Amino acid sequence: MTPAEQEKFLSNNARFRNLPPQQQAQIRQRLQVWNNLTPEQRLTLQQRERVLAEMTPEQRRYVRQTLLPEWQNLSPARRQVVLGKLRDLRGLNDSDRMAKLNDEMFMNGLSPDERQMLRDLSNLRVGLPPG
Repeated sequence: MTPAEQEKFLSNNARFRNLPPQQQAQIRQRLQVWNNLTPEQRLTLQQRERVLAEMTPEQRRYVRQTLLPEWQNLSPARRQVVLGKLRDLRGLNDSDRMAKLNDEMFMNGLSPDERQMLRDLSNLRVGLPPG
């Protein structure tokens, strides 16, 4: 929907109108952020949502409470290194992926914490194509 259509929808939606003003403002703000994203950024967010939706509640909790804080503590340079390794695992079947994750040459340059994070992200299929 265009921003005008979104606003019209919200104005005509009884559930939205019954929300507290602060919640309404938050929804409008999130819509504005979404509307300002590039198509590529929107696709990335949709893919992340799809991955999260396929996780068990325990996996989601682990991601929120453990992986995300660890990820946020990494420097941007270290994040890029881990992302590069994760990209290298794309398209591999389970046995080839596990072989890579157990290959010292492949894991070279990663700290023990980064190695575990890569294994966890890979096992959760984060950064891997759907399916």
